[in-house]
Amino acid sequence: MQESFIHALTTAAKTDPRIRAAWLAGSYGKGIADRWSDVDAHLLIEPTHSDGFRAGVRGWLEALRPLVLYRLMFGGEMVNAMTDEGLRLDVWLHSGEGAEVVEGQTRVLYAQEGALTWKPNPGSVLSQAEAAAELERAIPEFWRCVAMLPVAIGRDEKLIGAAGNFLILLLLTDVLCVQSGIRKDRGVKALNGFLSPDLRRLAEDATCLPALTRENLARFQLRLAQIMQEHAPGICARWNVDYPQSLEDATLGYVARELRQMGFAATLEELRRLP
Repeated sequence: MQESFIHALTTAAKTDPRIRAAWLAGSYGKGIADRWSDVDAHLLIEPTHSDGFRAGVRGWLEALRPLVLYRLMFGGEMVNAMTDEGLRLDVWLHSGEGAEVVEGQTRVLYAQEGALTWKPNPGSVLSQAEAAAELERAIPEFWRCVAMLPVAIGRDEKLIGAAGNFLILLLLTDVLCVQSGIRKDRGVKALNGFLSPDLRRLAEDATCLPALTRENLARFQLRLAQIMQEHAPGICARWNVDYPQSLEDATLGYVARELRQMGFAATLEELRRLP
């Protein structure tokens, strides 16, 4: 399905005089795609035709394959779409005489002479700056979200609580991924390759939610909080990042007080004994 669409896209780009180059990024650009991969395509449009091409890009894409979803996003820079076969597409629209592409992360479908300039592959090693930026983003947001646990439980908003729990889970996995020292160069649907097996198993085991009760929502989130407590300070120390201990303390102090007030003291005591 993907290769059929890519072939049609290549043919259309080559025969459209407005297009200077077409290439793939993402998993197809890296050569690691599987049968479930999205297609992340890029088109370089001649500047004089940029506005006109954007205005008609839906029809251009539907000539390749009928669409059941179409959204023009980021001020017209990217099309997010789905074909009638269920193929998910991100098509980026670049305007200019040339564009930069990354070695080892790009599959060129078509390019006029001089249209593409190659940049070196940054490699798979996470830099200090990248690690620090990720930890400084994800850890405070994790604890901020945990501090909202009493809100969902107190108001009996189980659906909101469940949605919040999985947001917190993703923030936790972002932090755990930093431990590997590997640059996370795949999309949000790929985590396994960046988590060590033991940390991955720990996070997976914490997500068991047999029934959507207030007690289970609290247990789910507090298990994740335990994992963050146990592992994030060491990860921060490795990357020379200050761990926000005062934020953790304030969050857990508030959550514990509220949960006891609501009758969940036994759940708090149970979780203290977890490994």
